[in-house]
Amino acid sequence: MSQSEFEIVSNISEVCKIVVQVTMFSILWTAVFGIKKAKWDGIVAGLFFFINIGIWFLPCASWVRYAVSAVIATGYSIIFHKKQIGKAVFTMLAFYNFHCLSFLIANSIYMKMTSVWMKSIDGLQADYEQQVYHSMAAGLSVTVFFYTALFAGMVVIFSRLVKGMGIMAWQDVLLLSVLNFVGSMIASMVNSLLIVKIDIGVFILFDEKPDLLWKVPMIAALIFAGETALVYFWQRYRILLSERQKHFVEEQQVKAMKQRLEEAENFYGSIRKVRHEMKNHMANIKGLAETGQYGEIDGYIQRMDVSMQALEYKYATGNAVTDVIINDKWRRAEKKGIRFEVDFRYRGGIPVFDLGIILDNLLDNAIEACEKLEWGKGFIRLDLKQKKQFLLLTVENSFDGALFMQEKSSLPYTTKQSTRPEIVMEHGIGLKNVHDMAERYYGGVKIKVKKDIFHVTVMLQQGEVKETENK
Repeated sequence: MSQSEFEIVSNISEVCKIVVQVTMFSILWTAVFGIKKAKWDGIVAGLFFFINIGIWFLPCASWVRYAVSAVIATGYSIIFHKKQIGKAVFTMLAFYNFHCLSFLIANSIYMKMTSVWMKSIDGLQADYEQQVYHSMAAGLSVTVFFYTALFAGMVVIFSRLVKGMGIMAWQDVLLLSVLNFVGSMIASMVNSLLIVKIDIGVFILFDEKPDLLWKVPMIAALIFAGETALVYFWQRYRILLSERQKHFVEEQQVKAMKQRLEEAENFYGSIRKVRHEMKNHMANIKGLAETGQYGEIDGYIQRMDVSMQALEYKYATGNAVTDVIINDKWRRAEKKGIRFEVDFRYRGGIPVFDLGIILDNLLDNAIEACEKLEWGKGFIRLDLKQKKQFLLLTVENSFDGALFMQEKSSLPYTTKQSTRPEIVMEHGIGLKNVHDMAERYYGGVKIKVKKDIFHVTVMLQQGEVKETENK
């Protein structure tokens, strides 16, 4: 094999590596973000591929291609995955780390094989130079094969682990990227020491330290195992923290519902008290009229009116508990400049305690979403309909349009932070609890999003409760 033929093989191997890198990055990105196939995804992936190939033909260092790729990926995440830049950074660091680790192992295999082949070549033969180029070309082919196999193996294993990962906070990105930095730095150090020119000749690392031929791949494999284990235990921690948080929220909801029941009892107790005292009020007014104290009558009636206003509800739903919940949310919304519309009449069929938890969650979420908008721009519509044995509870509200749907549960992520300092992760516990409650009554939750309007419908089957949940 001539030098020109070897250069062709070398160029082909570099192009193959770029194809492998672009493919692996696409697989890893899709797994982390849980992207469903869409027109723009295909277009961006195609541009990403051709840009990487195009930059390779330009006379510039390899880091330029990585830098341009990072800029493209970051821009794509900003446009199509708002508020998830941290996840994009983590994906890029993990990709580069796996690339470096795969290269370290494949390069060690290449150095070992070419060393063996070189020793088998007789330097006195006429075709010595051609045999050297042939051995180097074979070594490059073997390197590309092992590099591809190792890179693909790492990405596939990691992709299965992180598939559909939730929103990542920056502290999580920093924690999980420590070993990514370590792997990249070790690869950079080894590459800089592979062949070094010195005064008396050339220093070849693996010739001077042959034990590194197995130590370097071992270190690379351990770094990958450590990164995988770190992400695995981090995800387990998030699951446990989520369960703890869900338990805490459920406790708070039960406590809130008990408070609502007490408020309803106090409200109707106040009404009974007023009705009981009404005879006395009428006797007092009659006495003032008989004595001609008409000015006193006016003041007396005004004081009665103030007392009665405290007992007035804008919305009468047919049940004391739902009256308290809905009117309380209406007052809260009114203070925030949020339009509140209700078409709700409770006729039984579902225990009011469970229905109250659903109402509390949905209306709290709707109010919090509207609070992010300008004053007067938010609105909430609450509707309850009955179709045969089913109750259909619908809440529609405006929001800022920022929404990330979970791949497995079809429920949205939220970035609402817990008020408990020891519970720091983002959560979407409210809708999850609504979903669990709906399943308890053999129903479900359906979510529709149209531009800046969020629409959720909860279907409940009256009189039917799962035995496993009722025990």
